[in-house]
Amino acid sequence: MRKLILPVLSIALLASCGDKDKDENEQVAEGYTVPSTYNFENVSYSGQTDRLNMLKELTAHIKTGHSENTTLDADVLNAMYANEAHTWSSDAFPNGQPTKDLKSKTYEDAQKDIVSLFDSIAKYSGKAGGEDGQAGLVTGTGRTILVDANGMEYAQLIDKGLMGSCFYYQATSKYLSDDKIGDAVDNTTVEAGKGTPKEHHFDEGFGYFGAAIDFPTNTEGVSFWAKYSNKVDEVAGTNIIMDSFLEGRAAISNKDKSAQNDAVAEIKKQWEKISAATAIHYLNDAIDADDTADKLHVLTEAYAFIKALKYNVDASIDGDKVEEVLAALGDNFWNTTPTKIEEARNILAAAAGLESEKGNL
Repeated sequence: MRKLILPVLSIALLASCGDKDKDENEQVAEGYTVPSTYNFENVSYSGQTDRLNMLKELTAHIKTGHSENTTLDADVLNAMYANEAHTWSSDAFPNGQPTKDLKSKTYEDAQKDIVSLFDSIAKYSGKAGGEDGQAGLVTGTGRTILVDANGMEYAQLIDKGLMGSCFYYQATSKYLSDDKIGDAVDNTTVEAGKGTPKEHHFDEGFGYFGAAIDFPTNTEGVSFWAKYSNKVDEVAGTNIIMDSFLEGRAAISNKDKSAQNDAVAEIKKQWEKISAATAIHYLNDAIDADDTADKLHVLTEAYAFIKALKYNVDASIDGDKVEEVLAALGDNFWNTTPTKIEEARNILAAAAGLESEKGNL
């Protein structure tokens, strides 16, 4: 598949003439320019950037428990998650301690699962002997990981789990919803550095994606969802999502509701594809894994990206289909066979419209 990238030059978008039944307060632009980078006036998503950095720090801390005799403290993990009485590294936060947190932005039902995982991580961190039915460290030729009794890697359940239940959920189901960018949201009053409330909410949705303003021309330092979009783009063409972020923001600034709606729908569609395509990629890796540690690592990543699909309220893959994929995969990764993995991959690929690409991801 041809790899899609943003043009270097700005492109002109001619808005539709609209119809006479539109809200009388909505001024539809005759024509405007969509920039080639996310370089709009009055943009701020520092809170989202802080949360991305918090998750990086949290995951890195959890991975220190992959060394024998290194015991982690559940209280520290909870303090990092809720940002309560925790001192963050100056490397991650050179401008001072952040005031945001991950916990309050996590899908409510997922919060207790995260906290429960912290208790288990503290209990088994640094302890050898991970095997079927027993949590602990598992060592392969290239990695040592900490897994639960079913072979799921704790660090990936936290890292990829929060990518779904916090970042993806907040962006697709909250900030790109009518509550945040619908007709009732103020798109007139400009706050210096933040824009209108509608512009700011859209920017915050973009912030959860983890991309540079000139992504995908520039892929240096991309993280989380942007990183995985770029990873599967050559096959799935997912980096086109950046076009929609640019078009959506320009449409909001120019009060072009039709173009805004089209862009938001495309963002949600492509973001869902990123999650599904990445899951398929890791399922393929699991089929070809060199050793048990490798297999458990990539299976857990796949599992978390499959579960993430539930957090987009406008997803095309419904919750029942997600459960069907997970059921095919099984809940004990020690015993998951290549046949089960292929079955799960095939169900997901068909549901995501990636059947012809599944072997290449």
